[in-house]
Amino acid sequence: MGTVHPDKCEVMKMKIYRYWVLALSCWLLAACSSSDGTAGGGPQNTMLSIYVYSPEHPMVIRGTEGNVNPLTGESAVNKLQIWVFESGTGNAVGYLEITEPSSLNTTVDGVSYQIPVSDEFAQHKPAVDVIVLANVASDNSGCSFSRSSTREELLNAKIGEGYFGLSGLSTLTTSVPASGLPMSGMLKNQTVTGDAPVLRIGTVSQMATVSLVRVVSKLRFAFANTDGANTMSIQRITLAANTIPKEEYLLSQGRMSSEYNTGTAEMLPTPVTAVLTVTDPTVYLYTNQESQVYENLINNAELTKIGPFYLRESDKRLEGKIYYKIGDEAKEADFQMAAAGDFLRNHTWIVYAYHVGGGFLQLNTLYVKDWTNLAKEHAVYNW
Repeated sequence: MGTVHPDKCEVMKMKIYRYWVLALSCWLLAACSSSDGTAGGGPQNTMLSIYVYSPEHPMVIRGTEGNVNPLTGESAVNKLQIWVFESGTGNAVGYLEITEPSSLNTTVDGVSYQIPVSDEFAQHKPAVDVIVLANVASDNSGCSFSRSSTREELLNAKIGEGYFGLSGLSTLTTSVPASGLPMSGMLKNQTVTGDAPVLRIGTVSQMATVSLVRVVSKLRFAFANTDGANTMSIQRITLAANTIPKEEYLLSQGRMSSEYNTGTAEMLPTPVTAVLTVTDPTVYLYTNQESQVYENLINNAELTKIGPFYLRESDKRLEGKIYYKIGDEAKEADFQMAAAGDFLRNHTWIVYAYHVGGGFLQLNTLYVKDWTNLAKEHAVYNW
């Protein structure tokens, strides 16, 4: 048996070392992607890379008039689930679940995740559908999904009637649930490009993106009285019947429920005996100023505020009544949105009402904004 030259021994050691480093790297990549993130049959070497942007995203006023930043907790992603299905067959390609996406909540540059896929998928690369859910849990939607959830299950899933609805004062959602606000997004019939061991969704020159947006919308009321005027109190606030759907699809696709609240909904738990006073209530009117400027104005003002109320999206024009008193005289004031569709998912509406004298309440109710814009959306980018 011949003697092995020392240089050859070193080369052999380096080759073995590199082999184990590569094997360990592939194993860690598959293991770290998700505790339940395999495509079936154990970890695979070929990975489908998904790049998820930071969830610090705002809301629109009547579609085009600007955007406003979310309040604390409204953008937090506590759980992220991503499914990839073959577009033609609906067969599962891969699944990823992250229950502590801390990096996603702290970075503005986004976080890259990898979903393991089979060698057969990597070879044929059929077109795919991507479904993304965030914070969807039994406590905030009545829904729960896993790796075994099918495409049809997800497409037809609805938020239950007991969540973000108008079934009673005690059931109104006035704060962000422990699991966060549910969010969703979807891509359909997307091309898969690249070569093993790394694939991406989209063309060589154009990344595919899916915007992850809040499923619900937000309603708030703000009131002001004038210094020296008679005491102003708010007795009741109601939302009209046939305004908020009884159910809502997690993945909208333009579909709305056919059933809405059948009765008038009470929005004020207890009367406000004395609305706060300010020197000039007209300072807090929305007069086409930049959206975030107005949002900051209301947030920082010493006004009487009621809400927020997180509600299911609606294609109807929201309207209702404010029952109030100036001194001892009882009065009513109607409020309504400018148009149907202003309260679709991920919108926020501020109803501002004020009293400057003369015994009547003035209303400023045109402030309807989308909670997100392109710069601040939950976006999933696929490299």
